[in-house]
Amino acid sequence: MEFNIEQAERQLDLKLSQLRSKSYISEELIDLLDKVAHLQLEARVDSEVTIPQDQDMASPEEIIQGVSLVAREEFPFDAKQAETLLGKLIELLKESGGPMGEAGEAVQQALDSGDLTAQDLFRKFLDDDTTFFGSWAERTPDAPKAVAFLALASLSPSIETAAQILAGKLPETGVHAVGTCPICGSLPLISSLKEKEGFRHATCSFCRHEYRIKRIACPVCGEEEQKKLTFFTVDEEPGFRVDVCESCKTYIKTIDFRDLDRIAVPVLDDLDSLALDYVAAGQGYRRATLSAWGF
Repeated sequence: MEFNIEQAERQLDLKLSQLRSKSYISEELIDLLDKVAHLQLEARVDSEVTIPQDQDMASPEEIIQGVSLVAREEFPFDAKQAETLLGKLIELLKESGGPMGEAGEAVQQALDSGDLTAQDLFRKFLDDDTTFFGSWAERTPDAPKAVAFLALASLSPSIETAAQILAGKLPETGVHAVGTCPICGSLPLISSLKEKEGFRHATCSFCRHEYRIKRIACPVCGEEEQKKLTFFTVDEEPGFRVDVCESCKTYIKTIDFRDLDRIAVPVLDDLDSLALDYVAAGQGYRRATLSAWGF
């Protein structure tokens, strides 16, 4: 399916207007994400990626068994575009001021001095180098996730383009055997219930590919014993629920707009339902992935 930027922009603007009504999300953060998201959509149209040869990807038989099509550390992306976008995003952070602005300034200084290169930053992100990002969290303690945010936001347009192309290489399997993404092997960011049967679909936290997963199963550890799996809702957040697993003590938020006149935009619905993250954390559950924005 070809990327439709007009439709994506309409859905983005509608979601952003809804987010502005949330008292627990600052106007400054929404303004920043508004600018970032529109830059990403513009970049998405121009992304140029080259996917691996068929022999360098997992076979249909391996994918059915739960192996990812391409390893995250080898995922294709548009390096030139990502570097250009990184520069624009750093400027946005600096303009926003505060802790995020200071973090943006620190990254710019590292790039200017040669202590950091854009390609090294992207490589660390693809490799999921927690030591690297942990060291940056110490350097920017008031905005500990700022560098992860910059890496993810810069890479997302071309990674999503690559995932859209790679999806055509997946076998028709219906429900994926495991909870991780069949394209890159990453854990889901959020899940959605669709159609009257309530089929459960996951949105990948890395490449944003949407794939169907088991309705009653933990996508993190694979637990399928029903008494260890439960969910809760919050009256103030209709259309969302939190699925929790007692085996691994993780949770994943789930969108259920089937009876509501609302359109799902997973990366923004993740932010829209931020209150549920606080409730889940307060009950002792942990989130298995960063937010859609690297937070």
